[in-house]
Amino acid sequence: MSNNVDLSAWLKENLQEVLPCLVTDDLVQFILSIQDYRDLEEYMKTLTEASDLDYRGFLANYKKIRSLVDNRNDDEDDSYEYSLKQKDSDKRNKKKGNDPTKDKSSNTKEEKGQKKKTKYVNLYSAEGKEKDVIMLKGRHMCECQASKHKLINNCLNCGRIVCEQEGGGPCLFCNAVVFSKEDLAIINSNSKQSRKLYNSIMESIKAGGLEKALETRDRLLDYDKTSAQRTKVIDDEGEYFSSSSPWLSKQEREYLQKKEEEAHQKKHASRLQKKFTIDFAGRTVEEDSEQFDADYYAELLEKMGSSLNERYTHPSVDQIFEVLYEGGDGSDHNTDILSEYPRLDSRGISYRVQDRELLEMTDNGACLSLHQPWASLLVSGIMRFEGRTWYTSHRGRLWIAAASRHPTEDDIKDAERFFREVRAGEDLQFPKSYPTSVLLGCVSVTDCLPQEEYRQKYPNGECDSPFVFICEDPRQLDTLFPISGSHKIYKLDSKIHQAASKIILRMAKNSKT
Repeated sequence: MSNNVDLSAWLKENLQEVLPCLVTDDLVQFILSIQDYRDLEEYMKTLTEASDLDYRGFLANYKKIRSLVDNRNDDEDDSYEYSLKQKDSDKRNKKKGNDPTKDKSSNTKEEKGQKKKTKYVNLYSAEGKEKDVIMLKGRHMCECQASKHKLINNCLNCGRIVCEQEGGGPCLFCNAVVFSKEDLAIINSNSKQSRKLYNSIMESIKAGGLEKALETRDRLLDYDKTSAQRTKVIDDEGEYFSSSSPWLSKQEREYLQKKEEEAHQKKHASRLQKKFTIDFAGRTVEEDSEQFDADYYAELLEKMGSSLNERYTHPSVDQIFEVLYEGGDGSDHNTDILSEYPRLDSRGISYRVQDRELLEMTDNGACLSLHQPWASLLVSGIMRFEGRTWYTSHRGRLWIAAASRHPTEDDIKDAERFFREVRAGEDLQFPKSYPTSVLLGCVSVTDCLPQEEYRQKYPNGECDSPFVFICEDPRQLDTLFPISGSHKIYKLDSKIHQAASKIILRMAKNSKT
C-alpha cells in the first residue's frame, strides 16, 4: 500500500511540471489504472505536445518506476498469499499425514501465473465524468456552457454562461465584470478582504485593456511602416470609362474632355471636308473612312489604362480597348498598338455589371399566373398594364400562365367591352378562346410603378392598383403547355421553360423571314 502512495505522490509532482493543466487526484488514479504503456502514451499525447522533451523523459522515468513498484507489489502479494496457503496446507497435511514440502514448488508456480484484476470505471457515474474533464491553468475561453465545468455565473451584460474554466473576473467576451457567488458574498461583506478582492479584479481589467491598446498601437505602426494595401473598393460605375469621372484629377478631366471634342469634330465633320474615292474602272464611288491618328489613340488609351488599373479590383480594360479600336465595318485598326497592351484576366466580371438593359435581356424563367380573360388579353397585347398590391424588382421577360378558374361568358364580354372603350379607334383582335391551366406566352416588364407615378406618366391609364407592371413586347405561344400556377412570381419548370423558349425563338425567326 505504501508503494502505491509513493508512486501517486511522485506521479502528481512530476505531472504538474509536464502538463499545462491542473493535476487532480482523479487524473493520477486514472493514469495509474492504465496497464498498457501504448495506451498510456496515446493518452499523454492528448494532454501535451508529442515533441516535448519533458514529456518523453517523464514517460521513460514513469515506466522504470512503475515496473519496479509492480514487481515489488507482486512479490509482497505472492509471499503473503503463499504464507496463508502454506498454513492451510500444513494443517491438511497434518490431518492426512502427508509431507507438506512436496507440493511447495507446484503452489508457487500457480500463484505466479495469476494476474492482477483490472479496475473499470463507469463513464456515466460521477467518478467517470470527473475523469473526463480537464482543467487548464489560468482563465481560458470555454464553450461548455457549464455542462462540464462548474457554473460561476452569468454575465449581466452579454448573457454569457461563465464556467469554472473561464473563472470569475472580466468576461472573456464583453469584458464586463462577472463575480461568482462566493466572491459576491465576500464583496458585499464590506471587509478588508472584500476591498482587496475588488481592487485585484479592477486591476486585472485595466491591465487587459492596456494590453489590447498596445497591440492595436503596434499593429497600426506596422501598417504605417509597410504601407501595404489591405482594402478593396468595388465600384460598379468604374467599369465604364468617363472623362468626367470624379476619380480623375482636374487636369486629367480637362485633357480628356478636350480630346473627346477633337474626336467628335473629326467624326462629325462637314461634308465639304470628306474625301471620296472614284473608281472609273468599276464605276463606283466610295467614301474614305476616317482614320484617326494612332498617336492620339495611344496617348488616350495610356491615360485610360493607368486610371483604370489603379482603381479597379477586376479591370476589364482590354474589352474597352477593343471597342475603341473596332471600326464601323467590324475590322480592327492599329493592331500594333493593341499588341503593346497585355491581355488582362477578366474572369468573374460578367456578373459585376448589372444595368437595366442587361436584366431585360436575361430570362430566368420567372412566371406570373393570371385569371382568364385577363391572361390572354395581356399576352395578345390588348392589355398593357397589370396591377398588383405588391412591388417587384423583376425586369425583363415574364412568362404568363392562365389560372385554373374558368371564366364565364359575362366576364369575357365585360372585359372585351371595357377595352373597346379604353382603346377606341384601334383595330383590336380579341382571342378566340380563353384556355385555363396552361402557359400562354410572355411579356417584357419594363417597370413597376406605384399608383402616383403611374398617374403622372399615364394619366389615362385604366389600372387602379397600388403597383402597376408596365408590360411590352407580348408574345403568344402557338403550342400551349399544361401548368399549375403558384402565388406571386414563381420559377417555371426547367423543361417547360426550355421548350417554351425554343418556340419563342422559332416564332421570331419565322416572323423575320
